[in-house]
Amino acid sequence: MIKLSRIKVFVINLDRSTQRLAAIQAQLAPTQLEWQRVPAVDGRAIDVSSLPEVDEATYRRWQGKPLNPGQVGCYLSHIAVMRKFLESDSDFALVLEDDASLPPDFVPLLQRLLELGKLWDVVKLSRIHSGIPVTLAKLTGSYRLAVPLGRHCNSNSLLLNRRAAQTLCERLLPMRLPYDHAIERSWLYGLRLRVVSPAPCLAETGQASTIAENKSDKFVFYKRIHTLLYRSRTELLRVVYGMLHVTRFWLFGN
Repeated sequence: MIKLSRIKVFVINLDRSTQRLAAIQAQLAPTQLEWQRVPAVDGRAIDVSSLPEVDEATYRRWQGKPLNPGQVGCYLSHIAVMRKFLESDSDFALVLEDDASLPPDFVPLLQRLLELGKLWDVVKLSRIHSGIPVTLAKLTGSYRLAVPLGRHCNSNSLLLNRRAAQTLCERLLPMRLPYDHAIERSWLYGLRLRVVSPAPCLAETGQASTIAENKSDKFVFYKRIHTLLYRSRTELLRVVYGMLHVTRFWLFGN
C-alpha cells in the first residue's frame, strides 16, 4: 500500500476568505491529511493587463470575452502551488481551491489513485461538464479512472505528479486561457490527463465564486469567430489524443 505521506496537500485561499478556509479545514480534519495553505493571488488587486505572465490578446481571441482578473489570480495561484510542490520531496500533490467539497470516502479513493499512479500524470476530481469519460480502471465504490473525450472544466480539486507539475510550470506561461481550460490541453504537454467519474468533488458548492464571469461580457458573435475556430480545433484534438490513450491502454495496459 502506498503511503499517503508521499502526497503534499495544498489549499489555495485568498487572505480575505476566512470563512472558506474554515470550511475546507473542517473537511480536511477527518482525513488526517497534512495540508498547507497557499495565499491566493488576488487578481482584482493588481493590474493584470500589464503582467508579462498574461497574453491578454490571445485570451480575448480564444475566449471571446475580456480578460477576467479573477481568472488571472486563480491561474497564477496554481502556478505558485506547483512551484512549491516541486520544492518539496513529495511525489504527488493534491491541489484544492478553498471551495472544494470532499466526499466522505475521499481517503480510500485517494489511496487507490496513488496505487494506480503509473496510469496518470494529472487527475481531475471535480467537473462542470461530463467530459465524455472512457473508463480505464475501477477505483473505489462506483468511482472509475477515465480518459475524457470532451470538456471537463473546473479546477477546484486536482491530483498531480512531479512530472506534470514540472511540465506545466514550464509550458503554461504566459496565460492564454483560464487555468481549468489550459490544463486540459494535455496533447500539447504530452501528459496523461485523467478524470474520476463520477466526479467525487463538487464544482458547485453553494459558495459565491470569487472568479465568476458575467455571461453578458461575451463579445458579439462576429467578434467571436476566432473563438469558435479555436474551440472546434481544440475539441478535435482532445478526441484524437484521448482515443490514442484509450487505444494504448487497451493494447498495452498503460
